[in-house]
Amino acid sequence: MQKILLINTIKLTIGGIAIGLLHPYDFILAGLLALKIAHSIYKNIKKQTFSFSLVIGFVLTGIIGIAVEHAGTSYGYWEYHNISRQVPAWIFFAWGAAFILMYQIENQVLQEVPNLSETSKKYLILFMVAFFPTLGEIIAINLGTWTYYMPYQILGVPLAAVAALIIIHSSVNAIVGITSKKLGIKDVVFNP
Repeated sequence: MQKILLINTIKLTIGGIAIGLLHPYDFILAGLLALKIAHSIYKNIKKQTFSFSLVIGFVLTGIIGIAVEHAGTSYGYWEYHNISRQVPAWIFFAWGAAFILMYQIENQVLQEVPNLSETSKKYLILFMVAFFPTLGEIIAINLGTWTYYMPYQILGVPLAAVAALIIIHSSVNAIVGITSKKLGIKDVVFNP
């Protein structure tokens, strides 16, 4: 499991650096993220591990992300740099990609440790929703993508933002799990 987490931490670090360096090129970055997401979905289809739960979670997370970003920038809690609009064009894809990354990690862990207890799975999800989005934010913030104007920050990320990321990503995970079960969508992560 450690190897899975390490490899995905490296992937996330590369993604955070890409966002940090390419954020002034709003639509180019949106296109690159869209291509990466399409590639991830294609790989799942090719491996025959694709599930509509992945798409539901991606879209739901992206929509919530746009709403949160619009509210946060409207109220002056943070601002983006080097773009001509309030919220960057790539935000939907960045939030959705966070869901896909965590979904893929869960999928990989469950394949490696198929008898993972529900309690261990919940702790894994909690770790992922706390660590991965926060790490991505730390990298992008420190490369000048945006600035938070809230107190109690760790490497540029306020504790309130970390709490919000945990709540949002955990809630999406729960919603996708319930939806997958109600709709009968077979899924390794949400409805085995």
